[in-house]
Amino acid sequence: MILVRIVFQAKFGKAGELAASFKGFEQAASVMRGHNVRILTDLSGPFDTVVQEMEYESVQAFMEDQERMFADPQFQATMGRSADLISSGYKEYYTIE
Repeated sequence: MILVRIVFQAKFGKAGELAASFKGFEQAASVMRGHNVRILTDLSGPFDTVVQEMEYESVQAFMEDQERMFADPQFQATMGRSADLISSGYKEYYTIE
């Protein structure tokens, strides 16, 4: 089992709006098969950080879901509205021991 963390740096003052849009992704991304999906916002560290966490059986399973998600027109529309809220981001993969 792996944990995928996608860390976004929202534009100043936009973390709440970005987190709310990610909650909408959960509904729009019905093609995703990840488990224990969580949206986190910062209490310390860089301001306006939003993290999306999800568990998968493997990195390959996540990559397959990501490919399906980005091909989904509903997700594309939702992501398009959120793109202007993001200044940067990165992914982290962890093995769940």
